[in-house]
Amino acid sequence: FSLKVSQSLCNPSGTLHGGAVALIYDVCTSMALELCSEDGFWDTGHVSRTLNCTYLRPAREGATLTVESEVVNLGRRMAMLKGVMRGEDGKICSTCEHGKVAVGGAGL
Repeated sequence: FSLKVSQSLCNPSGTLHGGAVALIYDVCTSMALELCSEDGFWDTGHVSRTLNCTYLRPAREGATLTVESEVVNLGRRMAMLKGVMRGEDGKICSTCEHGKVAVGGAGL
């Protein structure tokens, strides 16, 4: 995924707000998980268990960022996802580890 850092996502110092980073990861890693769903498997929704972000360098307003999302492990009820956010220079701005749990379905 790719996005341009808008002013509305920035803190007073003009860099991407940490809360916005977490939101972006939540959406992007969840989309990667959606690609793995099929009838009877991860098709009734999912919620976050954990979302741990590590901030390495700031992303300034106007910068274009790339978010790489990966499904690290996908079990019957729990998943582990990984995200990496890179700046235009390819350097890593932040990383995340996102734990999800499937909701709904038979037997719940």
